[in-house]
Amino acid sequence: MGAKKPKVKKGPKGKKARAKAKLEQVWGEHVDEEARQASKFRKGKSRLTPATETTTTTTQQQRHQKEKEVDPLSTNRRGLKTSFESFLERKDNLYQHEQKLKQRQYTHQKKNKRYNAAHNESSDEDDDSDEEMGGVDSNGGSLSHLLKRINGPKKSSSRKIAVESDDDDDSNVNSDAASDDDDDTESVSSASSSSSSHQSHSDSDDDDMDMIAEENIDLPKGAAEDPYEAHFSKKPLPQLDSTINTNNLMPHLAKSSKANTSSLLSSSMQVHLSGPILDSFETLTGSLPDKTKPKQMWKEFARGPQQHTRQVLSRNWNSVNRNALKRSQRERSENENDISLSPLQQVLYPAISNYADVLISMESRQNRNEINNLLTMHVLNHVLTSRSRVQKHNRRIKQLAEVDDDAADEEDDDQWRDQGYTRPKVLLLFPTRGTCWAFVQNMIELLGDSALLEMEDRFEAEYGPIKREKGSEEEEDKEKARVDAIMKQKGREWNELFGEEANDDDDFKIGISLTPNVDKKKIRAKKGATVTSSGSGVKLRLFADFFHSDIILASPIGLKMSTTHEESDDEGEDDTADVDFLSSIEMCIVARSDVLMMQNWDHVNSVLDSLNQQPKNVSNIDFSRVRNYFLEGQGKYWRQMIVVSAFTDPYVTSTFRRHAKNIEGQLRIRKKVSTDNASICDVMVRVKQVFQRVTCPTVSEAGSARLRFFSEHVLPKLQRLQQKHTLIYIPSYFDFVAVRNLLLKREVKFVSVTEYARVSEVSRGRARFLQGVKPIMLYTGRAHFFLRHKIKGARHLIFFGLPEYDEFYPSVVNMLNEGLTSEDEDDVSRLPMSSLSLFTKFDAHQLERIVGTSHAERMIKGDKSSYVFAS
Repeated sequence: MGAKKPKVKKGPKGKKARAKAKLEQVWGEHVDEEARQASKFRKGKSRLTPATETTTTTTQQQRHQKEKEVDPLSTNRRGLKTSFESFLERKDNLYQHEQKLKQRQYTHQKKNKRYNAAHNESSDEDDDSDEEMGGVDSNGGSLSHLLKRINGPKKSSSRKIAVESDDDDDSNVNSDAASDDDDDTESVSSASSSSSSHQSHSDSDDDDMDMIAEENIDLPKGAAEDPYEAHFSKKPLPQLDSTINTNNLMPHLAKSSKANTSSLLSSSMQVHLSGPILDSFETLTGSLPDKTKPKQMWKEFARGPQQHTRQVLSRNWNSVNRNALKRSQRERSENENDISLSPLQQVLYPAISNYADVLISMESRQNRNEINNLLTMHVLNHVLTSRSRVQKHNRRIKQLAEVDDDAADEEDDDQWRDQGYTRPKVLLLFPTRGTCWAFVQNMIELLGDSALLEMEDRFEAEYGPIKREKGSEEEEDKEKARVDAIMKQKGREWNELFGEEANDDDDFKIGISLTPNVDKKKIRAKKGATVTSSGSGVKLRLFADFFHSDIILASPIGLKMSTTHEESDDEGEDDTADVDFLSSIEMCIVARSDVLMMQNWDHVNSVLDSLNQQPKNVSNIDFSRVRNYFLEGQGKYWRQMIVVSAFTDPYVTSTFRRHAKNIEGQLRIRKKVSTDNASICDVMVRVKQVFQRVTCPTVSEAGSARLRFFSEHVLPKLQRLQQKHTLIYIPSYFDFVAVRNLLLKREVKFVSVTEYARVSEVSRGRARFLQGVKPIMLYTGRAHFFLRHKIKGARHLIFFGLPEYDEFYPSVVNMLNEGLTSEDEDDVSRLPMSSLSLFTKFDAHQLERIVGTSHAERMIKGDKSSYVFAS
């Protein structure tokens, strides 16, 4: 038998597989080594003629031989033509570049010691000049890299830090929408930003402040630590157990004290501080002279965080906040870059900028702009700082990867943790579209010329003021006069929320994405707009997807409906809420809480319960960039909670205590009501006003206790006297249902005016009550809030509970004897007018706003249960 032929090794299948194998390995029996080496340098797929092919092959072989003599490692480079000499040259250039950066940092440090504010310096340095290039040794970088190459490639680490694009850099969801979202956005590179710093204002100075914080350079006198860096760089708390009280782990939060605001705010204002924010205030107070006035203390307390406000916001602040500064123009800073604050803003700004929880229970039409301006600046400063930090880290990771693939892995993992599970950082809850529109307009005004808007027309159409249809001039004038007369009676506060042009829709949600450091000139040129200025800007995109948004503005009912699945009868179908985009909220602002309470406060609690939960879908999350406290499930202790309300209410206070658990402490500000400023002083009708205290052991039994007192003492007298024209004001709809059922059970004639009744029912009921056909009218507090009816025909008034708004009490009492004449009255209706108000000890806040703080304390704690006020 002949010898068996050796088995020939079969080549890989597929054109691409064979081409790859031909370049990287030897297979088959016959191999042309020279052809194999020459194939590494062949470019393209074109076929060469025999003569040209021979010449080309010889030239390539000679070139390859020279490279082998110069660089013995060129055989492992797989076609990379760069010689070892050029490699050493690049390393030397990189080393020289590092020396220049160190020299710039040393110069920058010397400059900081000469100035009082670090943010006033204008630097031409590159955004990334504050960190040395990873993987390079200043004493022998080229030699160490050569030894690393000779020893062979290093084993790849278990993971690599993902680098995302500069546009959607902190978006952890990979989708086509993410790539299409910011296709026309071009981030300003480090080279272009430094070259254009002399031409226009940019955020390069803000990056310099980041450099100061990261390099631990001594700050000038009066400078403070960056609040963003100080708050979000803290380590997670120890593992929390359900049996462990949070106050035991954070005992400093239990400490609370009243701050002195005399000569700054009115004496009726009370400011309470707790936690680290109180420690900071006491430290500052101890460092100042004993004779320092509280006004100067708060001014110094607010100066530190001002130094870390981004220039794009600080240069427009004074023009936006000019209305709040009318009373303190003479106190404005001489430095144009410093932001000027009103007395109220000086008290609120330190706590807000240091990410402490804040409860504001004294909002009014007079100070609403001051509060909103401060919140707008804080939201924008937080988002822009966070976005710029992520962009900077992405660029550094790319630079480290260009030098060495493993350089980024060798760095400390914690320095790249700059975001949460998802991109949304700020959640704002508003009651209506009109209030949301006003806040966004304030954001745009504060950004100024740096704002590059998208979807502005759609936002104006859906959220802006409602335009009234125009008819003929004569009809329009008559209609306008009639409408203006009615609107004037309802008050300015009501017209701002529910007026004819106000957008009062309460079902909405919108996402906003912010992209800093974009080239304004290129963006506007692509849109065909006139280019008036160049430099760095902020791209503000409205109606962005929630997972690609930085800020979410919504109403509680709109957000709850969008996140809750429809109920299904199938047992296997999951109907839980999809709230993954709320898992990384770092700041939550509940605006106009008093209005939200009139809608449905349960929706607010439901939304707040959904914040900072562990996400269910983790497939698209880069955990190497997620902050440690999010991984530990402690996001709620780093989340800032800001609640703004017109008054103090038990529901609002309870929600704040339940969800405000920030490690930075709390600031609570409320207003005491003097006797002269009590709303009872606005009663213009001559009537004796009786306040009856109802005994109630617990707050849960307050409604039933009032109902029992009404059924046993009040209703029998009404039936015995057959008293007509009696108006019963009921704040809560649940109490209204209980009283209605009681009257139906006793077969008492009555009409009701509620927020759910049809217009025809309300008109018919009001007419019958005025005529005396129906002796009793039930009037709910929410109907008065939303509709502001002018009830006519009432001579006797019963408050089943005290109204939440202090102005409601005099407005309802002043309705007495409205619309009645002497001819219409009979013997029964000639009884003197009366007013009876039922309250419990748990209605102390409402009672304080009506009769004043001093009277309320005596009425709650006094031995008597009945109190009479005469007007």
